[in-house]
Amino acid sequence: MGDAAKTWDSWTDAVANGGIVALLNSRTTDAMVKPNSYSQNTMKEIVSKYQNQARLINVGRKNTNFKNQTVIYTLSESLTMPKYVPGLTVDNNPLSNISQIMNNTSSGHMISSGYGGGTAGIEYSTLTGFAIPAYKPTVTMPYSQLTNSINEKSTITGQFDKKIVIHPYIGTFYNRRAVYKNMGINYFYTTDSGKPIQYTASIDDGSNISDNSAYKNVLSKISKGDGSQFIQLLTMQNHLPWTFSGRDYNVIEPTDSNIDLDTVESYLQGLHYTDSATKSFLDRLNKLERPVTLVWYGDHWPGIFSFVNTTTDALSAHSTPYFIWQNDAAKKANGTVDVSQKYADPSDFTAMMMKMNNMKVDPYWALKTELLEKVPAINNYKRDDDGKISFIDKSGKSIDESSLTSNQQKLVKDFKLVQYDITTGKNYLLKTKFFQKVK
Repeated sequence: MGDAAKTWDSWTDAVANGGIVALLNSRTTDAMVKPNSYSQNTMKEIVSKYQNQARLINVGRKNTNFKNQTVIYTLSESLTMPKYVPGLTVDNNPLSNISQIMNNTSSGHMISSGYGGGTAGIEYSTLTGFAIPAYKPTVTMPYSQLTNSINEKSTITGQFDKKIVIHPYIGTFYNRRAVYKNMGINYFYTTDSGKPIQYTASIDDGSNISDNSAYKNVLSKISKGDGSQFIQLLTMQNHLPWTFSGRDYNVIEPTDSNIDLDTVESYLQGLHYTDSATKSFLDRLNKLERPVTLVWYGDHWPGIFSFVNTTTDALSAHSTPYFIWQNDAAKKANGTVDVSQKYADPSDFTAMMMKMNNMKVDPYWALKTELLEKVPAINNYKRDDDGKISFIDKSGKSIDESSLTSNQQKLVKDFKLVQYDITTGKNYLLKTKFFQKVK
């Protein structure tokens, strides 16, 4: 009937398709394949199993919570490494500082579920620990389609006393206001919030607020109190359109006639500005006496590399950089563990961050830690109607779920049961101590 869903914004969808169709677009009754063994008794067994596993993990971890500390998750909009782009040669590296940071802390390739878009889906995975490929392909925007299943207990936000989100843009897209309320976010700072963000400067009179300004907003909100604090930053500088006037980084190859050279070189200039701002941000964080841990990642490629075959080069086209970094105060307070994974799914980030800081875990994050340590990274861009998940090994090879070892398959089965129970099932786990703030 000509329905063209605008899943990023319900108002835009209603204008384009009508209110009734927009409502239908935002709902799904069949998000996941129901696991055959799903029942209340099965979920009780999972609670017991991972309570025991949490106890085993916690024997080797000295820290019980993030009291007096801040954890920052930064989603860097449309950012990837030029060297990840097949056939692209640039005369210099616009991300030289970030490359050096990655060499000196836990880092690797994040496997994105999106190409040229899909920001909120990737953000959803980082906060919930749930995997997009475990859903049916009909679930394209969990924030809109699964709003009621999102809650504070089963997300990273449940581990913190105070939590805020900073987004240097308007706050209406992706149903974020409703979702953040469910997550227990105390305040969502945007350009149109009741108390708007303070720093709004752009570069070259661009339409998007700069990363330098975005980082200043974060620095202004870092707590000086004794409670634990979570901050999420969603940047906008490198979102289209790319209108940076500088041309300090020039494309040598490819000579493909399809390339929009001006747009690509403007994008590279934006990466340079991100690189400089990120280094300055970390330098400022390192001067703080308060322990700070930063999880930083690019969400997806920009859709401008027309010369790349996104089917044959699918892994490259869905690879972005990530790093997990501690300031000196966090290293002193928590110790540090290298948690680098060559390929990581964004749903792994919280388990990685907690392991780096020697933090004790509840049963849910114990399950996520087991997956992190014993199962290859989830292939985040491949979807299956039957709910089967594929994986990426350390060499970049795709592995079917059926090819995993029996122990790995059991872990994946447990994870699917948990995700099903919370998002589509009867929420048995929310009535137990499976999700609980570690004290």
